[in-house]
Amino acid sequence: MKLFFKIASAVMLLACPFIALNAQTSSVDQSWELVKKKAAAEHKLILVDLYFTGCAPCAQMDKEVFPDPKVKAFLDANYITFKSDILKEEIAKKISMKYGVTGFPTFLFLNADGQLIDNAAGFKSADQFLALLQEERNVGQKGIFKKYSPKIQEQDYPEFYKSAYLENKRNVPFDVVDSYLQAQPSLLAEVPFVIITGLRVGNKYDDFFLKNIAVLSKDFGSASVSSHVYTIVKRKKIQFEKANDLESFKKLKEEVRPVFSEEEWMKFQDGLMKDFDVAKS
Repeated sequence: MKLFFKIASAVMLLACPFIALNAQTSSVDQSWELVKKKAAAEHKLILVDLYFTGCAPCAQMDKEVFPDPKVKAFLDANYITFKSDILKEEIAKKISMKYGVTGFPTFLFLNADGQLIDNAAGFKSADQFLALLQEERNVGQKGIFKKYSPKIQEQDYPEFYKSAYLENKRNVPFDVVDSYLQAQPSLLAEVPFVIITGLRVGNKYDDFFLKNIAVLSKDFGSASVSSHVYTIVKRKKIQFEKANDLESFKKLKEEVRPVFSEEEWMKFQDGLMKDFDVAKS
């Protein structure tokens, strides 16, 4: 890939605006800290691009979007780009863990201190991505950030959640997660939020999540919330199908509609209504 290349040393890291972690780097955490230092020194924001080899939309971004002259110029002027493979690199796994990332590519927009401006996921056209980069830069310049803590503190997470992301042990029994969440002072805090979204926790937590869509979107980003809401709606759809209740399903869709962008909504509509037995009849 032409836009991104792996560093061979810290000197090379400090010399280049586009940074990709080498899986053989002795300390991936140190490399991440160097990225933040570079962003601070150049008064730029950080774009984290989380991907994996074999991810079709990730490859499409690399082929069609990042080489675009307007996108490239804007990135060069305003961002340090940190690209990391979630299957091969520990820092990518840790960052994914911190933000409960479930879809790829995922883009995180941060300042040099590690404060999150917002996140986004999925393929974007060159024009869409450029507009997104401009919007996040403007928000970052205003000092508006989400409520995530700026540092990755592994001790903040329960073992089952760390294992899910760092060791890919994602089949966590519901009662284990439920026991942990019930003991938390607030489910609106960062760690409970990423556990619920990152592990797609359902049952009673679906209704809690739907009830608190607005505050969760404001605190942790609409992309993370909309992705989980879509999962919830698909689960609810099964219940409404069994009850032969299309009207209630339509009502639920309208209630969650505000959390989705126009583009997301158009894409999700087909999937949400497809094969609904009542709709067919």
